[in-house]
Amino acid sequence: MEKSKKYYELQALDLWDFPTLIRKAREIQGITLEALCKDLCSFSTMGKIERGERLAGKELRDRILARLGVCSDGYENFLFYEDYLVWKRKQCIVNAIEKSDFATAEKELAIYEKKKGECNLEKQFCLVMRAQIMQKRCEDPGVIARLYEKAVKMTVSDIDDVSIKELCLSVHELDMILEYERCCRPKQLASRCEEILAYISSEVFDTYSYVKIYPKVIYYLYLSTADSDRDWYRLLRLSNRGIEQLRTTGRMYYLWELIEIRREGLTRLLDNVEDDEEGRKREALQKVIDTMTSWLDALDFVHELCGTHRKMETSCYLYQQKEAYCIGDVIRRRREMLGMTKKELCEGICSEKTIGRLEAKKTKSQIEIVRLLFEKLNLSGEYQRAQIVSKDVKASVIAGEIGVYSNKGDYKKVELLLAELEQYISLENPINRQYKEWIETRIKSNSGKMSKEEVIQRFKEILEDTIPYEAVLGKGEKYLTNVEMQCLLKIALCIGKSKENMALDALLELCGQLAVDEGIHEHIAVWEAIMTNIANIYGDRGEYDKSDMISINTMKECVHCYRMNLFDMQLYINIWNCRERKKKNIPLQKGYHEDVYLKRCLALCQINRDNAREIMVKEQLKNSCPIQISTGNRLDQAYRS
Repeated sequence: MEKSKKYYELQALDLWDFPTLIRKAREIQGITLEALCKDLCSFSTMGKIERGERLAGKELRDRILARLGVCSDGYENFLFYEDYLVWKRKQCIVNAIEKSDFATAEKELAIYEKKKGECNLEKQFCLVMRAQIMQKRCEDPGVIARLYEKAVKMTVSDIDDVSIKELCLSVHELDMILEYERCCRPKQLASRCEEILAYISSEVFDTYSYVKIYPKVIYYLYLSTADSDRDWYRLLRLSNRGIEQLRTTGRMYYLWELIEIRREGLTRLLDNVEDDEEGRKREALQKVIDTMTSWLDALDFVHELCGTHRKMETSCYLYQQKEAYCIGDVIRRRREMLGMTKKELCEGICSEKTIGRLEAKKTKSQIEIVRLLFEKLNLSGEYQRAQIVSKDVKASVIAGEIGVYSNKGDYKKVELLLAELEQYISLENPINRQYKEWIETRIKSNSGKMSKEEVIQRFKEILEDTIPYEAVLGKGEKYLTNVEMQCLLKIALCIGKSKENMALDALLELCGQLAVDEGIHEHIAVWEAIMTNIANIYGDRGEYDKSDMISINTMKECVHCYRMNLFDMQLYINIWNCRERKKKNIPLQKGYHEDVYLKRCLALCQINRDNAREIMVKEQLKNSCPIQISTGNRLDQAYRS
């Protein structure tokens, strides 16, 4: 999926400077202030927010961003304590519904409802979550319909009277409209799907926002069209586009449903195709149908292993917000890791009392003070997705391309892009310098140009651009940036199965802290990369049961977050462990059949475009000879997204 200039312009905006962000994003998107604030707040209030005269609450900030098409996926969200607590409770509700833990969901929702104010957005969230719970329990459709009607009309009051193109809407509101039409006005659903398709094709949303709604629209369009009226050529084109978007982003939203639509459409074409002399048309169609069937079987296999459902049951995924941290905790943990006193940190920025109150979560300081404190702690005061600090849009564009070509293994192109990037960033900034050195060393390491000892030493040096290595290994609470964690992960992988792997111990401790603080789902990108590699290391150590448990549990958590980037790797760890057990005459798990697992792994490689592993697994199926597990660049890709 090609990213437009508009996409990169939006990603380059600074989330910390919210007033400027609104103004610039409106200019980029061509959205009026009236359209942006409709049914959210008054025109005068929105004007004050845009001028910086009034601070918007988190609920309102999130919805404004969503309407502007700025997706928070991939950002680290730094929140003051009050906002952090609200975020945490909402995530608890969403995750409990996702896992069918209705007792927890009901309990947390009741607490949230008691504490919510008069904000329409808070009421809307409660109504949608109630509807989600009832849908998953298969309760009264009439009550569910009324909940969706009430919810959608809180922020789209004139939905019955206007077309979608006349409105400024978030992905959440588009989803509510789909549910409202499906439950209350099913005859209107098909036409609404067409309106939404036209609306989202105008580059309103970035890639990750777009892929959250597009597959569902196609599925609902299919459901709302009578069999005799279905244009199968168009449905095939639309469903294939959705499948490719999901494969590109590594997401599973309605993936099973779209693959099933594609298989059905191709089967109908096969039944009606006039064969040529050599049968090539039928053979080509049958080959694609067989591929779709193998993909469905592989996804079913994953769901069976994880005890999860293959079809989408809720819209909770829209409300999952990742990578949020409490500002007070980040400052305290980072300061202690760096061995700084409060007095040393506050010098030239604020009073020591302000630091104390921030760390004790008793105050909301000015954003500019937080920026300066972050920069003194070697953290980015610019708060940007691309892991670099630059106000130039071109820097974000280049960093995005570096990620793409790095994961393709096109290192020559990456080197050219890195050289170009230097024109738009300052290497005096330790964060920029660390990013560049990290990419360069990954290239040399993955190209086999460095020994393990050299890789370990170099990544230690890169890590120490921003934080001492010994501070990372020390006990106690920590805060590490994504690049810092990547460096530590590379060090742990190079040390490997040694029992003296202190980098591995530090990563395990960090994952435990993240799980307690915010939860696994809230840090799933870092969690899946670290834990998949840890499962690999335990397998190398001969601790096969522990390796399998970690690998399958990580896969299950990824399913609940609709991420599929590493399914093939996680399943292959299980296959490799079984091979090692067989060599040592250790009994295999009940029901294990190597060929079945390999075939499912092969299909997952195809879905995830893991070409290198696909080739290895094909050889494995042919020759039945063991291969070494390889943790390539795909883990870096999973970690960034």
